[in-house]
Amino acid sequence: METTEYRNALRAVLDAASQPTADRLSAIHRAAAVGADSADGVLIDVFLDQDAEGPFGVWARFEGADAFSLDRQLGDDRELFGAIWGEEGWEPAVPARPQGWSRERLLDVIVEVVAEWIAPLIPPGAPDLRWEVVTPDGATDPIPVGPRDD
Repeated sequence: METTEYRNALRAVLDAASQPTADRLSAIHRAAAVGADSADGVLIDVFLDQDAEGPFGVWARFEGADAFSLDRQLGDDRELFGAIWGEEGWEPAVPARPQGWSRERLLDVIVEVVAEWIAPLIPPGAPDLRWEVVTPDGATDPIPVGPRDD
C-alpha cells in the first residue's frame, strides 16, 4: 500500500467519526471557557500501540494551571478516537501498517492525517486556546490546528 492509499483509507475511517468528535471538542472548548484563566491550550495526543500494527488512540488534554482538574472534569469524554483489536479485526476498520513501514513512519503519517482531520472540527471563538496535535513522548513535532488569527 502506498502512502496516499493508506492516508485516504485512514481519513475515510476518521471522517466517519467526525460528528461525535466535533461534539466532544465542543465540550472541551466549553470547559475551557468556564476555566478560561486556567487553560492555555489543548493538546491532541496520538497514541500508537507498541507493536504499531494499526490500533491507535486520540485523546485531548488541557495545558495550563488547572489542566489536571479540567481533564478530570471531562474524564473519558476526552477520548476523540480509538481503534482496537476486536473479534474480527480492527474496530473501527483502520488500515493495517503497510508492509515495510517502520513504526516511526506509521506514526508520522497517522499524526499528519489526524491533524488534517481534526483541524476543521475545532470550534472557533473565545477562549483563545492553542490547539496542537502531538505524541505523548514527543516523537513528532507538534502540529498547530484549529482557528487562527493570521
